[in-house]
Amino acid sequence: MNGNVQQKTLSRKYLTNLSIAGILEILLLIGAGVLAIVLHARLRTPLNIPGHHGIEFMAIILAARLSSKIKWASSISALGIGIFLLFPVLGFKDPMMGFNYMLPCFFIDLAYNFINNNKYRNLFLSIAAGLAYLMVPMSRLITTLTTGFLYSSFLKHGFVTPIFTFLLFGLLGGILGTGIFIIGKKLFKRV
Repeated sequence: MNGNVQQKTLSRKYLTNLSIAGILEILLLIGAGVLAIVLHARLRTPLNIPGHHGIEFMAIILAARLSSKIKWASSISALGIGIFLLFPVLGFKDPMMGFNYMLPCFFIDLAYNFINNNKYRNLFLSIAAGLAYLMVPMSRLITTLTTGFLYSSFLKHGFVTPIFTFLLFGLLGGILGTGIFIIGKKLFKRV
């Protein structure tokens, strides 16, 4: 002992546990969130049906969640959504847009981490995707009832139709995302 205090660093231990593959996985999850919200903003399909973007949104989020080994992978995708929406480049006028579209990601993580049945996990997660996307009109409904801010989907279609269509399109997106994951897994096994 020479009297000098040895400096401890937590970052060295953390950096050795976090590999390049882990960093790339985190970046891909953030990219999945960014892709989901950019497609929501830029994919203009004049269907005039509320929630129709739930197909691509939930497909991307669920496929990313299923592909990752990180426990809270969809929350990382939600981080990508939140960070990207800080920059006003997409033209959304809703002040709650980031919050509304981060909620389904958190719900998917909760569902994924609490479903223990591996045999029916993909089926349950597809249903959970519909319920997760249902959180968007529910949070909008709470915002409307508490603040008086009216959403155009409620003005055009009432309250029941958006709730039903968001659930339906989220479910379809969950089925698509699960299918993309299963097909991708089989293709990568061949390579």
